[in-house]
Amino acid sequence: MAHGPLTMSLVYPGNGLPIDGEKRFWIGWQIEREKGWHTYWKHPGDVGVSPSVKWNLSNSCEAGEIVFPPPHRVSMTGIRAYGHYGETLFLIPFTLSGTPEKEITIRGDFSWLACSRTCMPATAKLSLTIPMVDKLIKDKPLAERFRTFWDKQPRDPPAAWDFQAHALGKFIHLQFPRALSGHARPMDFFAEDRVVLSDQTPQVRQQEGRLQWLLKKSPWDQSPPDQLAGLLAVGEGEDLVHYRIKMPVLKVK
Repeated sequence: MAHGPLTMSLVYPGNGLPIDGEKRFWIGWQIEREKGWHTYWKHPGDVGVSPSVKWNLSNSCEAGEIVFPPPHRVSMTGIRAYGHYGETLFLIPFTLSGTPEKEITIRGDFSWLACSRTCMPATAKLSLTIPMVDKLIKDKPLAERFRTFWDKQPRDPPAAWDFQAHALGKFIHLQFPRALSGHARPMDFFAEDRVVLSDQTPQVRQQEGRLQWLLKKSPWDQSPPDQLAGLLAVGEGEDLVHYRIKMPVLKVK
């Protein structure tokens, strides 16, 4: 279904829900954007609004939080933020508290902000009816897309990676572990909760064999940040890996 520069639908990777199967299942919110248009990540950065949904479900079905794919750098009027181009899949978990006799219908009011040279806020009512079946027959292309989604989700970093963050006035000083300090692979950081600006290029230096980035704090929150969290992207192309990192922001003594 087309909605301005976006085409979207709800998808499920099979012929139905097994009557005697697990009570938890996943559906996908599939979005395809026209060239040059983007939507935003769960943590948009300096500008943007994250996609969201208000569900209209029966009492026998409960929805969990949307799981986002890792973001890319996007730009609106020259301001860099975090979001998605092209075609992406978002996954949502559902839990049944009973067993419907024939089918279950997933309904929701979806909202998003799509931007290119201008921005278009929009909403849509989407629904998906899934029959109850005796045996699940997978939709192979969709099942593969779901597997690829999980394969590309962020992972925990190795336990030996000792990141450190310190507050330095209007900046946060991020120190990398030695394992990441001496290689030439590209890296990028997508911060959560608008702690640091998304529209910046960090000041980079090496000191005592450790890579260090100086990141400007975001003006969104004037209070001293307690922690720095987000996704660290390491590599590019097929070798790109995202790591979840979170650390306290220490005060310089």
